[in-house]
Amino acid sequence: MALQPQGFDRDRAADRTRHHPLIHWRAPGTTTPLVERGHRLIALASYAAATVSLGFGIASFLLDGPPQVRVVNLMVTLVFLVVPQLHRIAALAPALGFVAVATATLGTLCIQLGTDTGLLFYFFAMAAGIPMVLGIGKLGLTIGLVALCPLSVTVLNFTVPGDTGVAPGWLLSGGFVVNAVVAGGLGAAVMGYGLYQIQQAELTLDQAHRRSQALLDNILPRSVSERLQDPAHPEIADGYDDASILFADIAGFTAMSSRLSPQEVVAFLDRLYSALDALVERHGLEKIKTTGDAYLVVSGVPEPRHDHLTALARFALDMRRECGQVRTAQGAQVPMRIGLACGPVVAGVVGSTKFFYDVWGDAVNLASRMESTGVPGKIQVPQDVRDRLADRFVFTERGVVEVKGKQPQHTWFLESERADPAAR
Repeated sequence: MALQPQGFDRDRAADRTRHHPLIHWRAPGTTTPLVERGHRLIALASYAAATVSLGFGIASFLLDGPPQVRVVNLMVTLVFLVVPQLHRIAALAPALGFVAVATATLGTLCIQLGTDTGLLFYFFAMAAGIPMVLGIGKLGLTIGLVALCPLSVTVLNFTVPGDTGVAPGWLLSGGFVVNAVVAGGLGAAVMGYGLYQIQQAELTLDQAHRRSQALLDNILPRSVSERLQDPAHPEIADGYDDASILFADIAGFTAMSSRLSPQEVVAFLDRLYSALDALVERHGLEKIKTTGDAYLVVSGVPEPRHDHLTALARFALDMRRECGQVRTAQGAQVPMRIGLACGPVVAGVVGSTKFFYDVWGDAVNLASRMESTGVPGKIQVPQDVRDRLADRFVFTERGVVEVKGKQPQHTWFLESERADPAAR
């Protein structure tokens, strides 16, 4: 049996509660999280009010309370059970229906029994819940309904006597205590549930931000993505006086892919590039892009480093070794041509929708030519790269190579790193 993540059962139970048919629905055309949260709050408040009304109705019957109180409570119980279903009429119908039923019920009972029953406390609990249900999108309606609660308390307090004489004194005193406790509990429950929903919304936003950041980090270097999210950096364009560039390409890829099925080609490239991506990460370099069977890596961009050329040369040697271990579905080796160059480059983010990070410059073009004119299984570099690395690496002279768009280049093959850097 697969192990479930910690908290799985709790999350699954919470999900069942959120989607229980009695407290969760989606009104036609109103599927926003705010509307759903309001519907859940109204449903919970309605069922809680129905339970309280039923309890008072039963207590009034058992304790021989006023007959009219029994009738009102039992009728209101049924009405509150129907309130959540008013979403079939309109999105705001449940909220407006709840406020109307609660206000009418509390006003009727206060007029019958008096204000000493503590029923006025429920208006304050209702005032706390209204903003949680309606939010600030309908600010005028929210303010109006909230203002209705203290207005109702004020009117009833000054127009209705504390004791109308209908109910015995002990019932008024007991009712005051019970109503104070229940109303306070309902208000706390509504506020607590609202805060819980806010916390869940913040958690969801944080998770979405993390996913977006992870996706962005797969497209752009982390330092670049952070700058891109800063309004102070609307454009990302940087110049680097000295950086290193590597191009690699699978020799004979077109002919090789023609002998493989599409699934085998994709699986092979996935294995190869996954291995190379891990290698780039291990060397602390930056992969710029893959285009078909071509692979571009830079060193010293976007974070400058003094050893950028040495680091990229070591990566090139490990890359050649790694490619020798990755084989096609038919067991064939991967013949890679690799080219290195160094020099000034420009790097930046281009595009508006499908944006990407890229590098440009003469050194980039030269690295590409070193790869295209190279030999499978070899790492070709120009003279200046060999001169800068000769004390640390072993090279084999190739000679002069014609390079398209440039003067003929005296090139070398990078063979290995010296065991003793002092030896030349």
